[in-house]
Amino acid sequence: MGFFDYLKNIFLILIFLQITPSLIKNISKQYSSYIMPRTKIATIDIKGIIYDSNKYNKQLNKYFKNNDIKAILIKMECAGSAAGTAQSIFNEINILKKEYPTKPIVTLVENICTSGGFYIACATDSIVAPASALIGSIGSNLPYLFQLQEFMEEYKIKYTTIKAGKYKNAADPFTNITPEEQAMLQSVIDDSYDQFMNDVVKTRRVSLNNKHEWAEGKIFSGRQALKLGLIDIIGSSRNAIDILKDKALIKGEIEWIKKTEKTGFFSLFSGGASDHDSNSMFSLIANKLGIAFNDKHLIKRVF
Repeated sequence: MGFFDYLKNIFLILIFLQITPSLIKNISKQYSSYIMPRTKIATIDIKGIIYDSNKYNKQLNKYFKNNDIKAILIKMECAGSAAGTAQSIFNEINILKKEYPTKPIVTLVENICTSGGFYIACATDSIVAPASALIGSIGSNLPYLFQLQEFMEEYKIKYTTIKAGKYKNAADPFTNITPEEQAMLQSVIDDSYDQFMNDVVKTRRVSLNNKHEWAEGKIFSGRQALKLGLIDIIGSSRNAIDILKDKALIKGEIEWIKKTEKTGFFSLFSGGASDHDSNSMFSLIANKLGIAFNDKHLIKRVF
């Protein structure tokens, strides 16, 4: 073997030594799921004011029923919802927890979890939030109850309604609300509020006797909420992950499972296609109508 053959072999060895670490790293990364399997945890983002439970309930059912997914993390940035929407998701989580008792679900808040958002969070096993997050606003309201009759009379606009049922026009903005209609609507709101409070009592283990401290629409910082028992821990994603790992007996790395959202023109007409349901056409219409668990003072609405 000549001198140049030695140089050639040395050169090839140097090249091999140069590329081997990178090659091993890439192979290891590509087949890491086989070499060191990761535990799957699903995430669900609940954002904005919500008026449709369908997409969230579908996600919850999908993740709870998937045996490969060991835990669920709800990332909550929600200031409220329609009353029925929050209650539907709350009930769905409770039903699924009974069916799959070994699969923990935790709520992680960064900025806001109030009204309907807090109602939903109460169904989860733990609520984690920073000390300065906004929590609570446990209450119920009937938004947009306008009274426009005097305006119409001033501009000589005539309005005639044909109805069947004494209380059918109770929320009609073009007629003056009667004391009986107002009492009827108030009773509906009171009952909705009572249901909300009782569900908070059951899940957060607070007392109804001191509801004046934690309910009545009051908003709290995360630190205040912790003292009242409305959340479980002051912290961040690290704390939420630790709780999930502890409850699901997870060791090692995590593979996060997240639903990919559709975007585009048609998302305007779909309650489940947008990150912010409050921006969809149907949501804006719904926003004008039903009872809501939301904090109107914290949200800039679009009309």
